[in-house]
Amino acid sequence: MIFEYIDVDNSRKGISLDKVHNADSSWKTVDGENKLEFIKNFFAYYDTNQKMVLFDKNHKQLVDFYEKNDIDSFDEIKEVNENSKILFFTSGSSGFPLGAFKSRENLQKEVKALAILLENSKMKKVVVTVPFVHIYGILAGLLLPRYLDDITLVVKDEFLPYELINEALEGDTLFITTPVFIKALLRVQDSTKLKNSLFISSTAPLESSDAKEFESKFDTKLLQLFGSTETGGIAYKVGDSTIWKALLDVKLSQNDDKLNVNSPYISKYTIKDKIKKLDAGFQTEDIIEIDGDSFKLLGRSNKIIKIAGKRISSMQIETILEQIYGVKRAIVTLVYKKDMFKSEQIKITLESIREIKKAEIKESINNNFGTLSIPFSVSYVEKINYSAMGKKVIF
Repeated sequence: MIFEYIDVDNSRKGISLDKVHNADSSWKTVDGENKLEFIKNFFAYYDTNQKMVLFDKNHKQLVDFYEKNDIDSFDEIKEVNENSKILFFTSGSSGFPLGAFKSRENLQKEVKALAILLENSKMKKVVVTVPFVHIYGILAGLLLPRYLDDITLVVKDEFLPYELINEALEGDTLFITTPVFIKALLRVQDSTKLKNSLFISSTAPLESSDAKEFESKFDTKLLQLFGSTETGGIAYKVGDSTIWKALLDVKLSQNDDKLNVNSPYISKYTIKDKIKKLDAGFQTEDIIEIDGDSFKLLGRSNKIIKIAGKRISSMQIETILEQIYGVKRAIVTLVYKKDMFKSEQIKITLESIREIKKAEIKESINNNFGTLSIPFSVSYVEKINYSAMGKKVIF
């Protein structure tokens, strides 16, 4: 693998990854103020089997957690140390970030599974826009290019959407990116055909209409990955398909309509306030319709709402709400109110330039999904952000 780094002045330089590190038995944080230093340190640690902790140093909750806790002092850490080498943290979009320990075997087997998806693609260059502190960034952004070997890895701290198009002009380019970038590219006026390129997106499913429009606009292919920090990769799909197909060695089952996963990519241990050992079969909160080694994803159990007898995901409602004039972004969640004997209620959070009447919201939902009989509340925030991995978050 050849590593090429694009600096802030857009100059390019080849980088050597032969940094020397003497491993010890403790858990160390991978430092680096930019992606260049991060990559150098990561491979120096990885190649010497140094145990390392990866997290976003701009995430205040995680910084506070790490300053108050010594990973090496947790109960059961000796048991964890027998096979775990990297500690990843989730983004915390649904609460306090959860830490998931991964072994080299977890990572290496999943990288091989990802490489199989590219068997018919002869890529010469990999361009990465994702942050490397997340498991998807490490797996697809760093370890996959190294596994592919005869390839050039291109990294910049912050790519602009049009810069990706320029990178693709040479052809045979694999892009490791996120739904946020896919949507940003849809807004770019340039519609250059990128027939010999492949885009891999992860972290949150795109609407089928966005995927279809993206492939049509750029005459390219889009492959989406589905999984989590704890489970690793679970499944993939191509283009605007609604069907997810299990990755190699992933066994799917269904329990109370929810997806259950068994695979060699699942973490054996997680950490929050304490270390927890996970069961072999990982029970997710994803509601699915299963068919052998494939499934249709309906949504998270706490984000599935029944409207007119149909199961509707909160993401679908968010898309409808964001079409209302004045609404910039929307977050929809399902909550339970004790004083209503646990009846379902929809909580809608809006970033909007105007106050939206509840009647207008109800009419928009009714026009698309049928009569909304579930009570809902509406609140406003100054800003709804996207995390680096493409999830909506409120800070």
